[in-house]
Amino acid sequence: MLRTRHKTPTLVSMWMLDVFCCALGCVTLLWLVSNRDAAQEAQRNKAAISELAATRSTLLATSQELEATRRSLNAEIDNLKAKLLATTTDRDTTAQKLAVAKAEITNLETKLAKSTTDVASLETQLAKTAVQLTELDDELAKKTKESKDLTMRVAALTESSTDLQKLLRDKDAEREALALKAKKAAEQLDDADAKMRAIAKAADDAKADLAAMRKSGDELATAKAATRDLQKKLDDANVNIVDLQGDKKKLADKVDQLRIESDAKFAGIAMTGRRVVFVVDMSGSMKLVDDKTAAPEKWPIVVETVTKVMRSLPDLEQFQVVLFSRTARYLFAGGAWQRYAGAESQKAVREKLLNEDPVGDTNMYEAFDLAFRLKPDGLDTIYFFSDGLPTSGAGIPPDVKNITENQRIDYLTKHIRQSLRTVWNPERDAKRVKINSVGFFFESPEVGAFLWALSRENAGSFVGMSRP
Repeated sequence: MLRTRHKTPTLVSMWMLDVFCCALGCVTLLWLVSNRDAAQEAQRNKAAISELAATRSTLLATSQELEATRRSLNAEIDNLKAKLLATTTDRDTTAQKLAVAKAEITNLETKLAKSTTDVASLETQLAKTAVQLTELDDELAKKTKESKDLTMRVAALTESSTDLQKLLRDKDAEREALALKAKKAAEQLDDADAKMRAIAKAADDAKADLAAMRKSGDELATAKAATRDLQKKLDDANVNIVDLQGDKKKLADKVDQLRIESDAKFAGIAMTGRRVVFVVDMSGSMKLVDDKTAAPEKWPIVVETVTKVMRSLPDLEQFQVVLFSRTARYLFAGGAWQRYAGAESQKAVREKLLNEDPVGDTNMYEAFDLAFRLKPDGLDTIYFFSDGLPTSGAGIPPDVKNITENQRIDYLTKHIRQSLRTVWNPERDAKRVKINSVGFFFESPEVGAFLWALSRENAGSFVGMSRP
């Protein structure tokens, strides 16, 4: 058998050398990698240090800014605390005011509920008033008819008075005739008495004449009976004359009373006023029936109506006339009161008005403003003559543009009525002026409603004149 012989190993073999070289390469590679990583880490650290320094600087600046902000915030906090305290005080005050306001709101709600009830009541009352107005219109128509009937009765009574006067004259003539007959009868009686005395004296001397004496006695009895009949007729005639004179006086008193009542009314308007302004519309429509139909007789009718109203005022002492169209002016210069002198004043007004030519718009506001300037000097009544609604003057709000004609008229009429209630003629005024209105060619419900409301709100009356 062969013996295995082992070779003694050498210290370094090629294989080990290869391993060693590889290990050394790995170590070197690891060292290089570590060195590179260390260099990169050093760079990163350097960059981190730089960034840290910058951050430290930024942090310092931020810290300073934060300190400043903190101080500002502390100051603002103190300010806010003061405001909060003030706000709290205001809140408490507001809470108190709110409580008071809530109480007032509750009170107002109560008043509102009451007002709602009052409005409902007023609406009911308004409905009743409308019914009453209709009844009043009917009553006015009846009164107008009664006035016409009274006028006819006055005419009939006047005619009857004439007949009575004629009858009295006839009775006076009859009485004179009866008196003459009585006188003749008395003379006949005296003659009969004389004859009787003569016959009585002759009876003793001549009984033979007894038959003649008896005949004379019969004649005397007949004469006495005729005398008694004539005296009775005379007494009856005197009684009839006294009765007729009493009836005549009663009829005359009744005629005078009817004439006074007739003169003291103008189509249902009570004729009152001592210091009176006649406000007369002389716009272009006062010589027109409508926009296309001329009425040359209309303005003279208006003038005659003004003078008739003036003539019918029993207590008129002073007057003035205001004419209005685009503007308003006094008919008598200066606007002073004119002394009323009866027919002379009526003639002056008639002539001046007939010389006017109606033209232009209807500025009622300026007319009333001019008329009420005489109120401090004793103005107590206005008679307003017109045929339309206001078309110009004060009352359009300055911010209102491009309005229709109906809107314009609505603004103007409301402004006039409001000015009368609050400025010119308030209800609380002890010296309130009465306004009576006369509407001409009364065909428009709007015109009638406005003039009626104008007069009703100012303690007056309204009448609408029909087409002539």
